Parts: sequence; C-alpha cells; structure tokens
Amino acid sequence: METPRIRIEDKEQIRILICHLIYSLGCPLSREQLIEITSYEQAVNYFDLMEALETICERHCAITEHEGAAFYSNTAIGIKAAKELSEDLPPSVREKMFEEAVRVYTRDAAKQHSSILSVRYAQNPNGSCTMGISIKDDSGKQKYYLNVITDTAEQAENIKSKLKKDPRGLRQYLNNYFK
Repeated sequence: METPRIRIEDKEQIRILICHLIYSLGCPLSREQLIEITSYEQAVNYFDLMEALETICERHCAITEHEGAAFYSNTAIGIKAAKELSEDLPPSVREKMFEEAVRVYTRDAAKQHSSILSVRYAQNPNGSCTMGISIKDDSGKQKYYLNVITDTAEQAENIKSKLKKDPRGLRQYLNNYFK
C-alpha cells in the first residue's frame, strides 16, 4: 500500500517551511534551490511557492543578490517562526524537505569548489545531524551522493574531518564496493 503524499498548500505554512529550511541549514538558499527542494515529491505547488516567496520578504526573510541570483535569509521574525511554528508542519514533509535541502545545498557547494569531495551537515532539532556527502569523478561530475545521519554534531564533524583527509580513498572504496 502506497503512503499518500502530503502537500502543503497554505501560503503561511509554505513561508514557515522556507524559514525552517533556511534556519535548519544555517545558510541562505537561492530561489532556484527552494524551487528544487520544495518540488521534491510535489510537496509544494510551484505557483503557491512563488506567491509565498513574493510575500515572505515583508517580514520573514531578507533577499540578497549574489552573482545574479536571489538568496533568501531569515530575519529575526523568520528565525522565530522557524523555531516556534515549524513543529506544526507535517513531520514527513518537514523531514523530507530538510533531507532534500541538505542534498541540494551539498551538490551546489561541490560545484563551486574544485575538490572531489563536499561534505555539509545540518543539526536537527533532536541533536542528530543530517550529512550530505558529494563525491565527484575525475571529470568533475558528481559520481556519488551519500546521506548520513549521526547522533551528534561531534560525530558529524569527526566524519567530515576524516573524509577530508582522504577523499580519494573513499571514492576508491565506493568504486570497489560497487563493482
């Protein structure tokens, strides 16, 4: 039996979801990233998202331009909304959107750097961390993407530092494992 999809259609809930994603990641997100994240499993209708983004800047978010792209970051009211109201969002949507946000942010960060490895993590409200690990092939294209959950931020930081010491070793291990 297939689990029914839960969609968020209320504009206020969409604004809270946006604030939650930005707050949880701890970094601004671009309009394109927000579109990609919220369209995952059709959790938010594109037109509802656009309407929410148009009105979010009145109180919840500030927009900054970087290299021709609009990036959204939380204002004090947006942070408060993320902390106090995000629990009212459907848990399955909130969790899936957060995991997708980590994946998208990690992938985009990997594109900006010449390293073959990009590791980003964000702390969940319960203290655990969701890590996104992107590994490129020699041509610079993403070859593997791993999503890892740790119990603590200390464990996530430990994994990150070990992976940064030997990124080629991890890629070789994965290549051998999947042969």
